[in-house]
Amino acid sequence: MKYPNLELIEYITDNTACELFKSELIMSTYHKFKMYVFPQIWSSTALGFDGCGGQAITEAYTTVVEMSWDYVNKTDDIKGLNLTTSDDKIYAVFFDGKIAYMCLNPNSEFFRDFNRMCMKPQRGAEYYVDESLNGEYEYSRVSIL
Repeated sequence: MKYPNLELIEYITDNTACELFKSELIMSTYHKFKMYVFPQIWSSTALGFDGCGGQAITEAYTTVVEMSWDYVNKTDDIKGLNLTTSDDKIYAVFFDGKIAYMCLNPNSEFFRDFNRMCMKPQRGAEYYVDESLNGEYEYSRVSIL
């Protein structure tokens, strides 16, 4: 197993998040990142991606990136868009250095899986959407890449 390139993963997370969530987010140019890397075992060589893979037990590094940013004033409502605050976070999940999905404000199941070091594959990522969020400035969304 080779270690993931964390600088490249940070770059991909930053650019992808700004593009995917630009309708929900107005972020500062200064982003903060925390990265967590752990081995995860998959039942296929396709890892957590849908696709054709051999039926072999495969171990690969899973990287979870937590992205946060400086505070955005909630009163700065531009063109009727609700803005996020510094409490909101984006989590990007990579399998073997390849981006699988991104979650904006995921639910508690995401953190339970994260603590167990057993993230869901791409096809299960939608279970991480927090349906209970209904505040004016709160969002929860998953983008599968």
